[in-house]
Amino acid sequence: MSTGTDETMDRLFPKPQRKEMLRSTYVMFDAEDFSIPDPLLFKKNIVTAIEKEGYRGRIKINGYFGLKITIPQDLLDQYLEAGIYSKIFEGDRVARMNMMLVELLFWAMSHYPAGTNVLIITKNQKILEEHKVRDIIEALAVRDFYFAIEHPDTFYPPAACAESSELFIPIATRKRTLDG
Repeated sequence: MSTGTDETMDRLFPKPQRKEMLRSTYVMFDAEDFSIPDPLLFKKNIVTAIEKEGYRGRIKINGYFGLKITIPQDLLDQYLEAGIYSKIFEGDRVARMNMMLVELLFWAMSHYPAGTNVLIITKNQKILEEHKVRDIIEALAVRDFYFAIEHPDTFYPPAACAESSELFIPIATRKRTLDG
């Protein structure tokens, strides 16, 4: 995890060493509380931000939704066309977060001991205080997993919802550490 030095303050993940440039990145997007009218643009912004960090490995993006009846099928189709895989979990926010953690652990098992980047995109900026997330992140961080937690506005600012589909590249993303 970042210690908050100048080098890491404007980065999602630590600057990669040559052997780390091909690290995979797993992006978990809590899509229940945030509508993205252009999933392809959202994905491009995420991929651009990760590549700007110096990482060139595989990027997998999953969007996590709650009740299926609240999600229009055409939106799910747009996510799939953009390469963002939709996961639908019945139940409340706690149930969805628990399933996200289970998926994170499966991802970690399949990528251990190589290590990977994990980007969690959520409006819930108190995520580290809830759902055993802190314990899991701390356990994986000592095993060479890098974590970043960002608000969806980082990759899809509210102004972009009303504007064209031009690529938005975050100028400075803030590293969120376990300490705040």
